[in-house]
Amino acid sequence: METAEAQDTTAGAVTSATTAAAPPAWADMDTDCLAHVFRRLDLEDLAASAPLVCRGWRRAASDPSLWRALDLRRDHLARFTPWSPLAAAFASRYGVSRRFSLPGLLRLCLARAQGSALDLALPPLLSSPADDLLHLSVHCPRLRRLALPPLPACDEARLPELVPRWPMLEHLELDAKPSAATFPALAEQLGRHCPNFATLKTSGAVKPEDAAALARWLPRLRSLCLDRSYMPRQELLAILAGCRDLKELSARGCVGFDDGDEEVARRGARIERFDVAGSRMVDEDVELAGDEFCDSSYVDVM
Repeated sequence: METAEAQDTTAGAVTSATTAAAPPAWADMDTDCLAHVFRRLDLEDLAASAPLVCRGWRRAASDPSLWRALDLRRDHLARFTPWSPLAAAFASRYGVSRRFSLPGLLRLCLARAQGSALDLALPPLLSSPADDLLHLSVHCPRLRRLALPPLPACDEARLPELVPRWPMLEHLELDAKPSAATFPALAEQLGRHCPNFATLKTSGAVKPEDAAALARWLPRLRSLCLDRSYMPRQELLAILAGCRDLKELSARGCVGFDDGDEEVARRGARIERFDVAGSRMVDEDVELAGDEFCDSSYVDVM
């Protein structure tokens, strides 16, 4: 029979083995491992839940790599209103209720990113667009992709002066094309200060000065999307002649040229992905009568 001392030794060995085989507690996991897991969390959980579990989780949730890509457009009406679940989470966990806002959340996200944000998409819920744009221009020096909602004219006019702060910018998406008073200056700043800029997506009225600016300042553009724009045939041809490096051009559902135009098709044949389906010379949905229609070179859109 085993002695009492031998039994104690055996029991201790089993306990030690069991302890060694047991996985570590979540709170004691390596920060890098936790951060890897947290990449699968939604913004709501990453911002308002994980940081409040314990110090270890808070440290992992603050890892800048988790905040480099921020698409705040997804379900923005449901997520960022004062009565949303995210607002309720901030109210209960941070004591923030009436002061909860998208700009406040944006600042929190950019603070967590610590200057490493690379991809940012904003919804049309900004209360002070000028202040928010200035803030992200200061705190996102490494930005490569930027998507912006429609902006008031005064804030839109500030875009050219902010572009030099994003020298690594490669992709710009504007829900509404800036006016002809701003767009040429914007194209110039992109051409001068963003050597890797390759993709532009926007929609609106393309004037002769806009097309000329694209051809002059962004001849190395690789992808251009102008779907649902007003774009006369001569402006499209000017863009095709000037932007010789285009690999993709989409001008679907535009007004100002026909999608069956032979010259347009010939000029676009060199582009790998050239799509002008649904474009037409005149908007058939707009009733034009007598003196109200001055000439075919102007169509009022949006």
